[in-house]
Amino acid sequence: MKYIRLVLINVAVFFGLLLILSIAAYFIEANRIKTFFTFTAPAQAVYFQPDSIAIFIHKPNIHLLDNWGTPEEKISTERRTNNLGFREDVDIVEKQPNEYRILVTGDSHTDGVLKHNTESFINIWEEKLNASDSIFQYNCMNGGSGFYTFRNYHGFLKKYTDLKPEVFLINVFTGNDFREAAIFEDDRTSVSNVYKSVWMRFRRKFQSSDQKAIPYNQGLEQTLFFESFPAEKERTMQLAQQYLLKIQEICKQENIRLIVTLLPSKLDVNPTFRKEVQTLHNLDDATMNINQELSKKLADFLSKENIEFFDLKPALQNATEKVYWDQDLHINENAHRIIGELLYEKVIF
Repeated sequence: MKYIRLVLINVAVFFGLLLILSIAAYFIEANRIKTFFTFTAPAQAVYFQPDSIAIFIHKPNIHLLDNWGTPEEKISTERRTNNLGFREDVDIVEKQPNEYRILVTGDSHTDGVLKHNTESFINIWEEKLNASDSIFQYNCMNGGSGFYTFRNYHGFLKKYTDLKPEVFLINVFTGNDFREAAIFEDDRTSVSNVYKSVWMRFRRKFQSSDQKAIPYNQGLEQTLFFESFPAEKERTMQLAQQYLLKIQEICKQENIRLIVTLLPSKLDVNPTFRKEVQTLHNLDDATMNINQELSKKLADFLSKENIEFFDLKPALQNATEKVYWDQDLHINENAHRIIGELLYEKVIF
């Protein structure tokens, strides 16, 4: 009897400690998530500011220089914003009679990891349009921002509708926009969401050094997240579609042409890199196809809703030069040039 009682006490103590650890883990992770959205961390505070409509935007009139890259690929990149916080060198003023405005948003790939703003696909597109047309003055405005996802795209359009753009283009990064969609909802610190965040942090912590050497957030983390939580694919796709329908409605009301581009990750463009990651993480083909599966579902939805879109994957796959940075797997200046030229050729005005 004494033995049984001792066992029960030990079991109770074990589960009590487990409960305490679980509660502590919840509050630590929930606080980490909340803190992110205050944008007070030094790396955030110099570049971002909270916004009641778009959640956050770039600070206006900043000029930052970043030195980074791998030993074989060292570069200096410039982050310069104009009076509205857009990645443009020129301020946005009152719209001119012959001005044709194209408002662009997207995540960090659109924001641009580039030496100069002029290298972005948005500015390359603008330059080619103006070189070929003497009637309109095309003004392509880069409102892309790191961390943006579908809720931000909707809020961004609402915030800047008064700029009266003729076109609104969303550059959806299919490598992490779906994963991040749930994080940006108001229930981001629910028990379910925090548990998933803790699990992914735990999973990352116990990866091998070789696994950790692969940049994580530009395609791989989303793949591993949906491998761990497959039911989330449907939920995040619903969020994406929900916000795109809201965006479509605003565009109809304001007589704005809506265009979506689907930007793939390096995992879905470079077969050699894809095989390396698959082998290193011991992932099956179904898991490796998750991002492409989501991209296909979104493309089918866009077709069904008659939303104009372009899949950028074929153009990037056919490139003869490197199109992603080694350091963090963002698209490089070659990819921006290819995308800018594609938009010039494909988008007819």
